[in-house]
This record gives sequence, structure tokens and C-alpha cells, in this order.
Amino acid sequence: RGLLAACGVCLVLSGPVLRSARPAQMSRLGPATLMPTRKLANPLWAFAFPTIGAALTIIAAVVAAAAARRLHRHHRRGLCRSRSPAGTFTLGYWDIRGLAAPARMMLAYRGAAFEDRTYSLQPQEDGGWGAPAWFDTDRPPLRERNAFINLPYLVDHESGIVVSQSTALYQFLGRKLGLMGENEAERAATEQTLAQAFDLRNECVRVVYPFAGTSAERFSAALAKHLRAVAAPSAAYDRFSRFLGDKPFFAGSRPTAGDFHIWEMLDQHELMASSAGLPSPLEAHPTLRAFHARLRALPQLQLYFDSEAAHLPCNNRMAHFR
Repeated sequence: RGLLAACGVCLVLSGPVLRSARPAQMSRLGPATLMPTRKLANPLWAFAFPTIGAALTIIAAVVAAAAARRLHRHHRRGLCRSRSPAGTFTLGYWDIRGLAAPARMMLAYRGAAFEDRTYSLQPQEDGGWGAPAWFDTDRPPLRERNAFINLPYLVDHESGIVVSQSTALYQFLGRKLGLMGENEAERAATEQTLAQAFDLRNECVRVVYPFAGTSAERFSAALAKHLRAVAAPSAAYDRFSRFLGDKPFFAGSRPTAGDFHIWEMLDQHELMASSAGLPSPLEAHPTLRAFHARLRALPQLQLYFDSEAAHLPCNNRMAHFR
């Protein structure tokens, strides 16, 4: 905008000079017969206007460079600020991958403009955790718009709709972004994939967080057991592989909302196995391993994978595995 404004000013200020120039001076711009000619009343203007124009051009270049640097910083944070037919969104969640990662990937895949608003948990004196930016500042007004509000949430600034609850959020985004399949069969496959991925996440949460009784001392053994269980015959990974079959993605030839959630859970399990020095759960499931690599290589997602958002911890601060 600064560049356009400066150029406009340059044209306005340069108008008298162009109209006052002699035919020989205007030969580069067109036939002399098209250019009215008269001598300048004051020779000072012949110097002043070009000088002002040059100065404004330099200012415009500086403004454009600053805008480019700002856009680069937003991209590095994983924010896509370009306008798109999908509209503008605000996605709110903790400063982790967690349940926001599938939504971030969906938005990045479609190039949708969005604000990635994150909140940090801080330890409290009573031994608990607090997040004033969420609980005291942002949640109260959002709760007035949606009584179910929780993290993650999505604000669609185009329609004014506020969506909470993870699977509902993924499905809403899927409909807005055209990622719920192209027919009834693909929509059904997408919805089932989202639900199945969430089942795996619930199993994982019981291991990595202390809420279900997994202590820090028992975590290593619990993790090894969990990784063996998900990769076992007829278990989660086997069901995923059979549902995927020979399709490139879970609903068909193109990614849908469920693919991003499945990918995130597979990737988190790979990171857990690697951190513990345990075998990859994908080793015994080549079809699923190929899917994981296929989605990771999509050109539309490389900006996301290069961003800070993709390298956030998987889980929150009280988890045994971050």
C-alpha cells in the first residue's frame, strides 16, 4: 500500500513537469505532437519536481522492503496472511502442536489467511498452572459468543461463527476449505478417519500425561507398551493401513481433513519412539509409512513444515513427553 501511494504522489507531482517539458525532452515518451509545450515559469521547478519524485521513489522502496520483511516473519511463524477465497480465521490454542496442528496444516494447505493465536501455561505458587491471557482475557468475550468455548477454537471472521471442540472444528474447516471429500463416500471416509485418529490420540494422552495415573517413573515402560500395542496386528495401525488400502489418501486421491489428523498422530508417535530409542511403529506398516512420507512431501505444506508452528512441542508443560 505504501508503494502504491508513493507512486501515486510521484505521478501527481510529476504532472506539471511532464506537461511543461520541451518536445526534445519528451521524445522517449511519445510523439512530440501529443505533448503540449511551454517554457517553465521558474527554472527551480525543473530541479525540484524530479528531486521530490526521486526521494519518494526511495521512500517507497524502503516501505516495500519493510513490508517484505514483515511478511517473511509471519511466514516463519507459520502464519499465512495472504487474502484467499476461504476468508480470514483466528485459530486459538496452547503454544504446542497438540490438537491445533491438524487445523494449522489444513489452513496452510489451502493457503487460507489466519492468525495463529497461542497461549502459554505458567506454573502457579499453589502447584497448579495458569494462563491469564486465555482464562482472564480472551475466553470471557468468546464465551459470550459460544458457551462451549474451549481450546482449540476457531473464529471465522467472514461469517462471525466461533467454533470449539476439536472434531467439530476440523469438520467446519473441512467444509469451508473444501477438505471434506467430493461425494458422500469420501465425506463418510473423512468423518470416520477423524474419529479414528481421535481414538488414537486419547490412548496416547493417557500415557504421556499424568492425569490417568502414569507417573514419571512408570512413563518409559508405559510408552514402550503403548508403541507395541498400536503397531500390533488388528490394532490401530493395522486398521489405518487396511482402511487406507491402495489409495494415496484416506478418502481417495486428494487429502481431506482426516489425513491431517492421522498424519499428526503418526508423526507424534514417531517422535516418541525416536526419543526413547525404540523401533518406529511404522516399520511393520509400509502402506502407512508411505502415506506419512507422501503427505509430508506435499508442496502446499512446505511453508508450514518450515515454520516455528511445526516445531512446537507436541504436548503441554506437565506432560512426560513434550
